[in-house]
Amino acid sequence: MPAPLVLTFVSTVAFAIQLLIFAYLYSSHRVRFFQYLLVAWGAYTLSKGLKLMDVFLLGTDHPGFATEVATVAAVAFTLAAAFAHRWGYRLRGRDVLLGTGVAALMGLASAQGSDAGGHVVDVALGLVQMAAGVLFWPSRVGVTRCRGERLLAGLLTLWGLQRIVTQFMTIVPGSTIYMAVHAVFITLYFLSTFAVIIMVLERARSESERLHERLHEAERLATAGELAAGMAHEIRNPLAAIVNATALLTDEAGLTADERSSTLEALRTEARRLNRILSDFLQLARPQQARRAPGDIREVVEHVSALIRDDRSRAPRVDVRVAVDPSVPRFAFDRDQVTQVLWNVALNGVEAMNGRGRLSLEVARKNGDVALAVSDTGPGIPSERLARVFEPFYSGKPNGSGLGLTIAERIVVAHGGRIEIDTAPGRGTRVTLLFPLEAA
Repeated sequence: MPAPLVLTFVSTVAFAIQLLIFAYLYSSHRVRFFQYLLVAWGAYTLSKGLKLMDVFLLGTDHPGFATEVATVAAVAFTLAAAFAHRWGYRLRGRDVLLGTGVAALMGLASAQGSDAGGHVVDVALGLVQMAAGVLFWPSRVGVTRCRGERLLAGLLTLWGLQRIVTQFMTIVPGSTIYMAVHAVFITLYFLSTFAVIIMVLERARSESERLHERLHEAERLATAGELAAGMAHEIRNPLAAIVNATALLTDEAGLTADERSSTLEALRTEARRLNRILSDFLQLARPQQARRAPGDIREVVEHVSALIRDDRSRAPRVDVRVAVDPSVPRFAFDRDQVTQVLWNVALNGVEAMNGRGRLSLEVARKNGDVALAVSDTGPGIPSERLARVFEPFYSGKPNGSGLGLTIAERIVVAHGGRIEIDTAPGRGTRVTLLFPLEAA
């Protein structure tokens, strides 16, 4: 087999392999300019295959009409890709029709005309290819929109220049010059393929980074929305306690001096806690930190139990029982946050019992932890809901925001502790808040 035919066959196979690589990349990177380059590379591959057919079927080394049309189409789609990359150009039906007509005329002039006509066509294609290279060059000096642009621009320009220069050379098939010219052509083609792949992957990386930035922004906004909703949810509890205390204070005949004093103190405490909650949730960009200080957990339990007993609107017939192990030592915790957690958990128990039943608050030591348990005699939590009780915005109550236990878990974890839930349908629920003494 003659050397030129072997070279054409090998280059055809190589072009086909590169075309398959382009097709594989395009399946996941559907960029418009890459779509046109994919068609251009397909036309180049078709041109090489048709050239083999010309030799085997027609017995001629001169490219036929179909071969020349495929070559013209390849260069034309390369130019369309450059327009698409630089200005977002999109091929329209009339453009395709006009391009098809021009390609047919140029192919006819090159295949059936004189050698001079073929040289003119090849020079024109070389100029078009150089123009495509110029268009792929970054639009502003010193600024590269994505890697591979300069490389592809330079290679296309050299490719077009090589096409023009060869029209003024006498090339004998099989000669050293013939092999050198084809070696340069194949090298430019392979390097152009490499540059295109770099551009596509770089653009995909840039798109991925922009997508991650948008996702991060969406997560930040979602977190801000969650915190805002949590704030709205949390301020209801101290507001309800304040309203309840003011209602008690207006009943002058029904309160003793000690009861009035304790109610006023509860009012001040809840007002301070409300202010702290608002201050914490206004700092949306910062995680909520536990401001721990040594304290007596009994005071928190007594305070919350008193609030539950006095809340006649929510717990008209709830028997609140408190049991504190005297061996439980003082330890460091954030009083406001733990009060918030215990209030949320206790109210969940009251609402689960519909304001009727027994609510137990127990404090004991458990394996080096302080165990603060809240038990109710409600219906319990179904197993399908138990796995989701700590999810944000998930609530089994019609009017619940689904943030109470989510915030409670975050606060307990910030203290180095954990929450355990023991429940079963028909036998109530026991929520245990475990605070490690070692972390204090």
